Amino acid sequence: MRDVDVGRLLEDRKLGAFHALTLGLCVLILFVDGLDFSALNVGAPAILRAFGAERSEMGFVFSCGFFGIFAGSLLFGYLGDRYGRKTGAIIGVLAYSIPALLTVFATSMEQLAAFRFLSGLGMGGVVPNVIALLNETAPKKYCVTFVMVAYIGYSMGNASIAQVAAWFIPTYGWSIVFLVAGVAGLALSVATYFLLPESIPYLTVTKPDAPQLRALVARAAPEQRIGADTRFVLHRPASEMRFALKLLFNDYRKFATPLLWLAFFCESMTYMTLAAWFSVLLEQAGLVPTQAALAFSYAYVGAMVAIMGLARLVDAFGPKAAVLSAAPAMMALTYLGTPGLSASVVTMVGIIAMACSSATHQALNGIVGGFYPTIIRSNGVGYASGMGRVAAIIGPGVAGYLLSANLPLQDVLTIIAGPYLVVSVICLALDRLQRKIAARVSAETAALIAPEGQPG
Repeated sequence: MRDVDVGRLLEDRKLGAFHALTLGLCVLILFVDGLDFSALNVGAPAILRAFGAERSEMGFVFSCGFFGIFAGSLLFGYLGDRYGRKTGAIIGVLAYSIPALLTVFATSMEQLAAFRFLSGLGMGGVVPNVIALLNETAPKKYCVTFVMVAYIGYSMGNASIAQVAAWFIPTYGWSIVFLVAGVAGLALSVATYFLLPESIPYLTVTKPDAPQLRALVARAAPEQRIGADTRFVLHRPASEMRFALKLLFNDYRKFATPLLWLAFFCESMTYMTLAAWFSVLLEQAGLVPTQAALAFSYAYVGAMVAIMGLARLVDAFGPKAAVLSAAPAMMALTYLGTPGLSASVVTMVGIIAMACSSATHQALNGIVGGFYPTIIRSNGVGYASGMGRVAAIIGPGVAGYLLSANLPLQDVLTIIAGPYLVVSVICLALDRLQRKIAARVSAETAALIAPEGQPG
């Protein structure tokens, strides 16, 4: 019997067609996720006018959507570890697409809130499965880059739906953005069912004798000789065969998990609140509705550039590189509220704030999977992102009440930006912890391969 360690096989591979297919489909999944997520954000000003609603009511709708995302990130993290990354992702796409189509028929803010909760389940659900799948497919030196490149798709979705809002809401009304997102999601669910590969490490752990696993390994490593005597294995601690919450706090994870949870919570207090209210904030800063929608779109084009630049830095230098985006985001957000800024300055500063915030958010998504082994990775990512969703439930609602109270815009934006100070400190701490873990793993590996009788 010849054993093949799929972990080492995948970690050491050069990039190829198998990687391109998986990454490309994950980009599309997050692209449509971005369409759906920002449909409400860019439609918010028109919805407020159409329903004659207060900003505090819209804050409640945002919070319902984020509560759904929180619940979805936990539920679908379990589904991904129990039934597979592919299954979790496909169900997630359907779960955010069908309610998006139903939103077109909403006639009250209460109905809108209910549909956003249901869409949120799917939006939150695809995230842990996509991150886990990418972490388990990418070569080791590209793990963070794969996740962050996939999130360029998310930014593309945000930017695209803002263009739809700018050009079509004046003619067709606010519902057009939800119609576009829903139709795109249904088409994508069909494509992923037929084309998306399952995670090879996941199948190795759960179905080591499945013909599907042998076929996927042959596609991922065509030069590998796979005979009847070939057995696929994934070396991991025996205690990590089945998920239990305590595994998130075993060993070094007793430090990593609380730090990641706090980082996601604080980061989402800023990013999710900003993303939800961005169009409204831009209008309050002096832009007209079409200008605000276009600035929203340009901001997410800027986010793609920022994410690409930061991705390789995080892979090369670790979590501390995220400070390079968090700090400018905080400064730009604070400056955006300065009274008397021209429309061009508001647009430029808004683009910087959103682009850097988005890059910081995706950096955390890229970092988190590396702290968890395969068998608990979806749950590890799901719980961490779930902590971010808790903040997202709170932040937009609080911002809605602050805006309704007519506080100065700069005060509101300073409050929104504040949590990034905590995020910067935590990223430095995670970087130090990651280096300690890497040093320990290297020492253990050296001890294992040292010749017998020779000190390791």
